Amino acid sequence: MTSESPPTTAMRLSAEPARIAAVRQVVRDQLSAWGREDLADAAALCVTEILANVHRHAGSPDCELTLDRLPEDGVRAAVSDRSRVLPVVMPRPDCSAECGRGMHLIAMTAHRWGTTLTPTGKQVWVVLR
Repeated sequence: MTSESPPTTAMRLSAEPARIAAVRQVVRDQLSAWGREDLADAAALCVTEILANVHRHAGSPDCELTLDRLPEDGVRAAVSDRSRVLPVVMPRPDCSAECGRGMHLIAMTAHRWGTTLTPTGKQVWVVLR
């Protein structure tokens, strides 16, 4: 772990499909700065899926990404948006459907995940170890 790198980073962004690749790189770069390259792909996948849900379901692409280095040797990634509609995990996503697999992927990838309602919408978060 790099001690010079702050334990939290946050950024406001737009969950537009054209921006998601750049956000994936930001996630990978930050985890690399924390010495957690082992979690970079999983974190990038989870953040990408959450941002895709923001784009598709939140009604506004405006959101905030927060990455936290956890003291118990993990990483927490959270995306806050303006919608209070909670994500749904499909128990058996249809492989031929155009959507419905994102939250299933998150549930299978993350150590823990959840949603917290906020005064202005919700925050979807994942903890990776």
